[in-house]
Amino acid sequence: MSVCALLAACGGSPREREFTPSGAVAGETAAGTEAARPPGPETVAAGPGLKVQTEWPSGLDASHTSIVKAFADYYAARWRAVGSLGKDKSYLDSVEDAAARDAYSWVRGFTAGKWSARGLAKLYSLRVASVDGHGAQIDACVDESGVRVTNRSGTPVSAQPAWTKPPRSTYFQVAAVRQGDDGTWRIMLFRHASYPDERAKECVR
Repeated sequence: MSVCALLAACGGSPREREFTPSGAVAGETAAGTEAARPPGPETVAAGPGLKVQTEWPSGLDASHTSIVKAFADYYAARWRAVGSLGKDKSYLDSVEDAAARDAYSWVRGFTAGKWSARGLAKLYSLRVASVDGHGAQIDACVDESGVRVTNRSGTPVSAQPAWTKPPRSTYFQVAAVRQGDDGTWRIMLFRHASYPDERAKECVR
């Protein structure tokens, strides 16, 4: 089954989650591949008081590491865009086509309203669901219950959006990625499933 067919089976809108406020690598074998990472959590800063934690799965080989990293890097970069009040646009390097439009709209939801965020966003249960030539599907779980929407000075807004609160704060994410001629994997399309979808329920810890 093709990646597009697999994504269609996930259902829902092709848009990413809607936002409504109220040198060389050691062991590298080919362009776009990286040495397998050790499993476990990795936390990076995305802005003042804002962090992203990625739990790297075990058993990834070098090629699958590159595929998973494409999504993990994008997810962190997306929050860096929010934490920098839209100044950091590196997230756009990781997306193309429909995914680029959706990612831009999501970040724009923050910047247009003069909002930022604080807290901890978590990405886990990452896996490469399928690979078909230069295309692949990545499945992941996301928990954003630790994120608070703030004004630009960092003060949480009084009416936090529903996506920051359980059960909607945890969801199942699917990304279709494609490897370009430069060997880089970029995201082409997003799908997600929110509570009460069974896949979202499986992400709840």
